[in-house]
Amino acid sequence: MNFLIVGGDERLVRLAGLLIDAGHSVHCYALEKAKLPEGAKMSKTVESADCVVLPLPTEGKFPNTLNAPFAEKAHNLSEVLAAIAPDTLVCGGKISPKLRETAKHLRLRDIMTRPEFAIGNANVTAEGAVSLLAENLSSTIFDTNVLVVGYGRIGRLLAHKLRGLDAKTTVMSKNVESRALAEGMGLHAMKPTDTALYAAFDAVINTAPAAVIPTLEGFKKSCLLLELASAPGGIDKRDAERLGMRYIAAPGLPGRYAPASAAGLIYSAIMSILREEGHE
Repeated sequence: MNFLIVGGDERLVRLAGLLIDAGHSVHCYALEKAKLPEGAKMSKTVESADCVVLPLPTEGKFPNTLNAPFAEKAHNLSEVLAAIAPDTLVCGGKISPKLRETAKHLRLRDIMTRPEFAIGNANVTAEGAVSLLAENLSSTIFDTNVLVVGYGRIGRLLAHKLRGLDAKTTVMSKNVESRALAEGMGLHAMKPTDTALYAAFDAVINTAPAAVIPTLEGFKKSCLLLELASAPGGIDKRDAERLGMRYIAAPGLPGRYAPASAAGLIYSAIMSILREEGHE
């Protein structure tokens, strides 16, 4: 099959290699600064393909821009989509309703909504977060008081990995069921309004996509803040800076921590989509 990879980070660069190794033809667009694998061909235009692969997430920091950190210039996402031939199968990530409206002429599939990808990606993210925590703590993870904010896929896996390393792990959630589940799994749990408990923590890792922590007042100045969620995230960066706290933004962690593993997850998801679409 002929694939066109449009933009993206190191994960899509590694994906190009996996596709080539599997015998597929791969062209790349908006990846001029990337070190492409042998066999991948650069394209100056959006060429026709059996399957087009967009970034995860597809949009960049600004609305209607292509997420393309290896591109020589910024690309208007609407223009990119308009250049793709009608009825082409297009796979990307975090595709908004507005983007779907723009791409009505395409068979658009969101990789990030697929359970097999979401669970694997959450596991890579959680492992990367543990590694990042270990790199930035002044002590061992063992016996460290860590607060995990949110108890979705990533929060759940992360909390249990930390507990396995003997960290004193607490889950913060607005959801009563999530707190009960965390406690049932042997973790501590708290509500966001339990501000009297804030002073105990050495590190806070946010996995929630929206603000859950009402204030950073009450946490120790030495408390490390790790933000895993995409912008705007759940930790107020300006408040952290005002209080002199260490703040590390780490969205898109799989692409930075384990791009090869992340690329494998994307590859598997695309192959599943192709089978569903009748491509063997």
